[in-house]
Amino acid sequence: MAIIQRRVFYGKVGAAEDLVAWANEMYSVIRVNSPAISHRVLSDYQSGQTDRVVVEIEVENMAQIDEALGKTMADPNTQKQFADVFSRLGSLIDRAEVEQWTIH
Repeated sequence: MAIIQRRVFYGKVGAAEDLVAWANEMYSVIRVNSPAISHRVLSDYQSGQTDRVVVEIEVENMAQIDEALGKTMADPNTQKQFADVFSRLGSLIDRAEVEQWTIH
């Protein structure tokens, strides 16, 4: 059964557009060595907590996520890109949550 991993980012006020750009950049870095990992970014500016952004990926199993991160960190170029992009996250969000959903 496939799994959807959802990362819910609760952005600082007014940071949603920058957070969407950040998410697309981060997952583009991951896809360099793991092109099978596709993502989609959803934004919710108007309901619930404002400036909320969700990133979803769909994988066949959790090992696929670990493998993608391992490949990213094993490559010096993408490891540096990942670190550079990740370092900007703290200034954009108040908090984040991760959900793992099994597709039946």
